[in-house]
Amino acid sequence: MESKNVKLEKTLKEYDAGGMSRRSFLRTMATLGVATAVANAVAISPLGALNAFAAIKGAEDRAWELAKVAAAKATKKKLTLLIPTGSIGNMTPYAEKWKTELGIELEFIEEPDEVVHTKGMQEAVAKTGRYDVMMPTAMSYPDWIDSGVIYDLTDWTEKYDPELFNKEWGVVFPASHHAQLYNGRVAGLLNDGDQITLLCRKDYLEDSAKAKAFEDKYGRKLAVPDTWKEYYELAQFMHDPANGFYGSLEYRSPYYVKWMFMQRLVSKGMLYFDGEMNPTFNSDEGVAALEDMLAMNEYLHPDAFSFTWSSNYNAFGRGEGFMNIVWPSGFKYSKAPSTGPATTGKIAATVMPADFTKDGTKLYAGLFCWGYGYAVSKYSANPELSYAYAQWMTSPTISADAIPYLGGYSDPYRVNHMLKPTQRLIDTYSPEYLQTLYDNMVNTVPDFCLPGGFEYQDALDKEVHACMTGSKKPKEALDRAAQKFERITRRIGKDKVKKSWLSLAKNLADPIKKSTGADKWS
Repeated sequence: MESKNVKLEKTLKEYDAGGMSRRSFLRTMATLGVATAVANAVAISPLGALNAFAAIKGAEDRAWELAKVAAAKATKKKLTLLIPTGSIGNMTPYAEKWKTELGIELEFIEEPDEVVHTKGMQEAVAKTGRYDVMMPTAMSYPDWIDSGVIYDLTDWTEKYDPELFNKEWGVVFPASHHAQLYNGRVAGLLNDGDQITLLCRKDYLEDSAKAKAFEDKYGRKLAVPDTWKEYYELAQFMHDPANGFYGSLEYRSPYYVKWMFMQRLVSKGMLYFDGEMNPTFNSDEGVAALEDMLAMNEYLHPDAFSFTWSSNYNAFGRGEGFMNIVWPSGFKYSKAPSTGPATTGKIAATVMPADFTKDGTKLYAGLFCWGYGYAVSKYSANPELSYAYAQWMTSPTISADAIPYLGGYSDPYRVNHMLKPTQRLIDTYSPEYLQTLYDNMVNTVPDFCLPGGFEYQDALDKEVHACMTGSKKPKEALDRAAQKFERITRRIGKDKVKKSWLSLAKNLADPIKKSTGADKWS
């Protein structure tokens, strides 16, 4: 019986030779599991179908060839992966292939996501070699590279080309740079497109009685919000606590609440620092962002101050609110009948709302926050094999297959995931939401992907939370956070952190660089 790869090659060659109509070619490629958008692109490529298909599949094939060579040489026939709890479902479907075809066992060690960074820093000191591949967020890379616990992957990426920056199937810019590079060098390979977007209950938007009442009250059509003001008005209008239905499920809990503030801050055209590493969030814009959040508290789910991502997703899926600010996995969970029994088929998603800068410019800015990736331990017994695993799993083709599994929380991050999706990606997310993800991601601002990044974010989180609980006034909380930031910067070294910050800032989207003044930084 012919393998799938043999059938694919025969089909591509036959089409190139003129022995198959385009309609037949597309139909045959679909039966072989190739996304319609990919098959269409291959069919019209000037490279010819065979060469064009090889190009998009090249990163996977190069990684697999390296894996075969490295596995044959390996004395230790196991790769051990340090991964965040809840992510394993995107990786386990491939463990059997690695075992049967390469003789390599994949061992997964799960730790809470807030602990993974600490485990890496502990390994930098202990040097046990316990882990081969580690799966941190992009915020870990600066500290992990500087501590010597992970490899700089640049030489490997130049040799084996994981297609990180390809315009058709590379990682979407600017996440391609913010979530994988440290000072211009490749520190890790992204496997999770963690940006936040806004979900609304479509069935409520389409309710004719609600539409009339809303328009009578606010003087505009009932629709997904375009601005933060509209977001507030929608939450106010839909809030129905007597029936267990709340305006929004936006987070106010420790660890999550900083991202709600950071999102509003960047929407107002303000970053976390200026070009000289002076904190800028304790500005009028920052105070206004906190005041906006305090005003929203009246219309939030009562569990907003204790939500984790999983309890938040579950509450929304049960139908306990009109809006939710979620990572893309939240849409995936809300769409699936098993995890979104009240929301499946009833979600309208949109990019994060816009706000206005001081000069009146309307600005759409998203937040790429968290975002896991694969790093290779310096103390691995099989570093080349570990790198091969990372490239293979994040290749345009394998990643498109891995992301739809519901048992993990990896989200789309490559251009082809969103603009040329496979049928499984379409079934999991919908074409409309995949387009929303792309439209939002091109305007994202990164997390604290800097030396000391976890210290900065923890300092901000504590002060924002103190404001939300009423123990500090907005200006007081932000000034205190700014003082903490200044101490962190002095301890790590201003020049060191500044170099990293400017590297991030130069890769912001042009509208955000212009609105924040980062386009004028040297």
